[in-house]
Amino acid sequence: MDPLTLLALANGAVAAIKKGCQLYKDIKSAAGDVKGVLDDLDKQFAKQHESKPPTKEQRQQFEQKKKEVRADIERDPNDVISIIGDQLGTFFDAMDKIEELFYEEEKKSKEVYIGDVSLSRRALQRVLIRSRLEQMEVELREQMIYHVPADLKDLWTRFQEMRGQIIQEQKVARKIKEKDDAIKAARRKKRMENITFEIAIVVGILAVFLVMGLLFTWIHFDKKRRWPELEQKTYQAELEKEKKLKTDKILEAIKYLDEQNYQQNKDLIVPSDEKR
Repeated sequence: MDPLTLLALANGAVAAIKKGCQLYKDIKSAAGDVKGVLDDLDKQFAKQHESKPPTKEQRQQFEQKKKEVRADIERDPNDVISIIGDQLGTFFDAMDKIEELFYEEEKKSKEVYIGDVSLSRRALQRVLIRSRLEQMEVELREQMIYHVPADLKDLWTRFQEMRGQIIQEQKVARKIKEKDDAIKAARRKKRMENITFEIAIVVGILAVFLVMGLLFTWIHFDKKRRWPELEQKTYQAELEKEKKLKTDKILEAIKYLDEQNYQQNKDLIVPSDEKR
């Protein structure tokens, strides 16, 4: 949720807490005297209509109000305390979420901002929201200390002590997290630098081989362009070498065949006694 929605949620919680505190106070004041409270309402209603009798609609509205008052003052005070506690939780949940949003924005303050709302307006909105939250917290403190029975005052005191402890713990946890995030960011940066360096080396080696290949190709074609006779001589020399190699292989084959024929003829001509 955005900060303004959270602020509206916190404002609604404050109104519910005030209503709950008043209800708790009424329950404690009545102390089981439901009839006395209702009689007092009847007297007030009769006094309002001394000069003019109430209409049927006004009478119906009054009876509905008496039912609601009766239901409220007959409630268990502990249920009301639970409601007040839930609303306090809602208020501080909204407050903490707003601060968390502002904290995330402050972490990104060094980044380039891209948005429709100007930086000045965003800063003003943040100041106004924080001021309103501080004002609501003061209202809550005054309500819980000066406008409720003594047992609810103790609830607020204990709550504030526990909240202060949690806030300190969260400050420590946040510093630890910031340190860990900084370490992780440094490691990521170092890893990316190493990868970039390795890629640069590979690209450099490939570039060297490419340049060398292009250079040798250029030298070869330049030699053919400038000294074609050298290319011809080299070609002729290769042909002569290949021709000589073929001739040598033919001669070796002939010599081998001659030796085989000689051996066969010798076996036919030489008598068998001489072979022994």
